[in-house]
Amino acid sequence: MMIHVVAAGETVDSIAAAYGVDPFRLAADNEVGASGALAVGQTLVVRFPELVHAVRLGDTLTSIAAEYGVSVRKLYQNNWSLGGLPALEEGMELVIAYQDPPTDSAVFNGYAYPFTDTLLLDAQTPYLTYLTPFTYGITAEGGLLPLNDDALLLSARTHGARPVLHLSSYTEEDRFDSERATLVLTDEAAQNRLISDVDALLREKGFAGIDVDFEFLPAALAVPYADFLARLRRVFGAQGYFVWAALSPKTSSAQPGLLYEAHNYAAISSSVDAVLLMTYEWGYTYQPSSYK
Repeated sequence: MMIHVVAAGETVDSIAAAYGVDPFRLAADNEVGASGALAVGQTLVVRFPELVHAVRLGDTLTSIAAEYGVSVRKLYQNNWSLGGLPALEEGMELVIAYQDPPTDSAVFNGYAYPFTDTLLLDAQTPYLTYLTPFTYGITAEGGLLPLNDDALLLSARTHGARPVLHLSSYTEEDRFDSERATLVLTDEAAQNRLISDVDALLREKGFAGIDVDFEFLPAALAVPYADFLARLRRVFGAQGYFVWAALSPKTSSAQPGLLYEAHNYAAISSSVDAVLLMTYEWGYTYQPSSYK
């Protein structure tokens, strides 16, 4: 793989010819528009196929994968232009393998709403390790609020991503709520009910683990929150599930504010298997960033 920086006068065809690759694949891999227009200074990823299959009449992704001993997920990953969809046309060329495959591994998680466009979702899930539907909130009694995530889970399983249960202090009004979090963290009966509901849902829907996202907690709940996370890890870790915690991005341990004070990095990180830093809060879509 190489990165090419577009110079004045270059086109997709001229760049493809210089590297000896298919111009149509080069354009598709880099999502170049139908006009083929490039900007000076634009970077293009140039990948070199090692093995290519020409689609025959009657071929399917499953049959092609079996023929070459690769997974359907790998075919999606090697052929961005498929958009995560199984539709094939006779004569289409699919990359079975590229030269110099990556030697390192990485883990990618993606959040998705139930209303996420299906085509967009299917185009991304082949490249995800985990897909996390947003979100299972908490009822006034401490139980789980329902979530219509069937389409998300289907896309995840179709494309080889593992689904994760997102557990948050969300309410029926679609907002994070300090009181709901306080209920679960301070009322043993409510906490027991929530854990029981989570246990049932993990089994019912086949989630791989839990991502906990309690936001806007007062400082006094820092210890109860870390203890709650540790309990989740004890209960569900013994069953083979992982437990993550989503943390607000802090610039210091003493950072003031309801979003930050109960997120004790040291205590939480020792209570869970992994943490996710929500750095998108630094430039959130729906409001100006408060950071410089």
